[in-house]
Amino acid sequence: MSTDIMIRHSSPDDLPDLVTLMDQLGYPTTYADMLERYTYLASDPSYTTLVAELHGRAVGMIGLQTFYMYEQSGRHCRIAALVVHKQHRGSGIGRILIQAAEHWASAHGITTVSLNSGNRPERQVAHEFYAQMGYTAGSTGFSKRLQMLQHT
Repeated sequence: MSTDIMIRHSSPDDLPDLVTLMDQLGYPTTYADMLERYTYLASDPSYTTLVAELHGRAVGMIGLQTFYMYEQSGRHCRIAALVVHKQHRGSGIGRILIQAAEHWASAHGITTVSLNSGNRPERQVAHEFYAQMGYTAGSTGFSKRLQMLQHT
């Protein structure tokens, strides 16, 4: 099947498929929410979204963010999201998406790519996949939800 896969930059036409993919990644969303996010991300040159297209549908996506770090020189790339439709997992699409992202990053002068992945048991298969792709486990991430301040 992987020979039928086309990797391309996303477009607004992919939004229905991106909603499905985000849901399967564990982040349920509505079309309206995805439209708002996509509009913002597509307008910011530090973000790039690649999709794996099969028979006219986006069956996988990888979201990339480029940035500068305080502790290292040069531009870096973070895989912000990676998901393959559940019907196509294990078919090589994830590998193709990561390879396309690495090629894109290299072509843009980026020398390192990183990603975060949850520490939940259901992510173990993903962790093994990332290791097979040459990624090494690193730091532990922390996050905190903030209360929105009311403007008066």
